[in-house]
Amino acid sequence: MLCRDRAATGGLPGTIRRSCQAVQAAFAAVYRDAVQAHGEGDRASRAAFAVLKQKFEKRGDHWTAKRDPAA
Repeated sequence: MLCRDRAATGGLPGTIRRSCQAVQAAFAAVYRDAVQAHGEGDRASRAAFAVLKQKFEKRGDHWTAKRDPAA
């Protein structure tokens, strides 16, 4: 289902589309790599979101950069 939604809405999940350009670019790059490694489908989506979660966090209906706990 996620793949069909992505094709119908221009390529990005809704929460990513509502996020800043940095999040969109990061997800697109990671997703491209995941598709090459895992093939098109849910496995690539899960891998892309796993990498995205390392630097960004979901806040409401969009993603933002994680805050540095040392700062």
